[in-house]
Amino acid sequence: MKEINIDIVNEKLFYEKLDNGLEIYMVPNKKVKNIYATFTTRYGSIHDEFIPIGENKMVKVPLGIAHFLEHKMFEQEDGIDPFNFFSKSGADSNAHTSLKNTTYEFTGPNKFLENLEFLLDFVQHPYLTDENIEKEKGIIEQELKMYMDDPFWSMYDGIRNNIFIKNPTKYPIGGTIESVRKITKKDLLRCYKTFYHPSNMFLVITGNFDPEETIKHIKENQSNKKYEKLTPVKLKEYKEPDKVVKSREVVEKNTDTPKLSYGIKINLEKTGYKDYRRRDMYLNIIFDLAFGITSKFYEEMNSKGYLSSSIDIDKVYTETHLLVNLICETNLPNELIKEIENMINNLSIDECELNIIKNKFISNYINLFDNIVALNDTIVTNIIDYGNFDYNYIDNINSLTINELNNVINRLDLNNTSYYIVKPFGD
Repeated sequence: MKEINIDIVNEKLFYEKLDNGLEIYMVPNKKVKNIYATFTTRYGSIHDEFIPIGENKMVKVPLGIAHFLEHKMFEQEDGIDPFNFFSKSGADSNAHTSLKNTTYEFTGPNKFLENLEFLLDFVQHPYLTDENIEKEKGIIEQELKMYMDDPFWSMYDGIRNNIFIKNPTKYPIGGTIESVRKITKKDLLRCYKTFYHPSNMFLVITGNFDPEETIKHIKENQSNKKYEKLTPVKLKEYKEPDKVVKSREVVEKNTDTPKLSYGIKINLEKTGYKDYRRRDMYLNIIFDLAFGITSKFYEEMNSKGYLSSSIDIDKVYTETHLLVNLICETNLPNELIKEIENMINNLSIDECELNIIKNKFISNYINLFDNIVALNDTIVTNIIDYGNFDYNYIDNINSLTINELNNVINRLDLNNTSYYIVKPFGD
């Protein structure tokens, strides 16, 4: 097992890759009482065209299968309900599907090794029948209808659909009612067999536990399971254009305050960076300084009465493009849109601002290690986006320069935008 020192925070990251390909990342913390474990597959809603394991041709499956599988994993052949199993030891459990991954989790200090083994077992043993699949379709349809009625879900889904032309990032994570109705047992098994292979998955454990004892139990558990060899999953590549589908959309929903989602579509290749992690650090800094809660823009818009909430900066990365999504509540969406457009057309950052936000990011990173959930989530995100956790983050942040930052700003094409307004009925 590899032991990596994170000297700046006096912590250790333990890493091991098992023979079946499963990767384990562990950061023990004796100062806390709790433990948080996540089991993640690199399989999300965007992976709808791929070459399945054991096959040689690209296939396209219905939208929403990743989310459907997440639901079905909690129904076990022996009748044991995972939620009830974890709750018996006082642990909380959950799962969620995103664009790029599906994660199963539990948190709780009691019977940790027993809970960890159960997490591995129930995720690695699907129970799929024609009957329980048809029953689940009705449950998921109701969930999708609920999301469609929700103003915020409408904005997140609506802006992606209006920004992206070819990339499946444009579609709802849960699919559509029509696509869910088309899902078959064969589809589910084909996707599970391909994407839930140990070599496409990883464990992240943070909190008060013994890494040596933990890795021993994980190895014993995995040694009893057999998997055929899997080469890296071949996914369809998309040639996404820079332009957007539509530049504006206004919808009515059951809401008291109008809501705005302003999307900026950025061609990442034009930034000139092959070091994606460093590129993204600069992009995060640029938009945090421009629109974050400590920005001059936020202060000015708040004082003018243009904002009814803070601005949530949601960033969606694809292989070729970045969607920067500015989400907020506002009674004056048209006025705020003009201010946002003026801001992105006149982006300017000085060295003092850069140094302030670098210190902010460093402080946030250090504080991560006192929060086992936030640390675990950050490690998962790093692995999904970059393949590993950046334990040299502080050195990398300190190496950023104002000249490089301005070079990134000068290369950005910020002309491809779209906004999505949700307003009250009859407004």
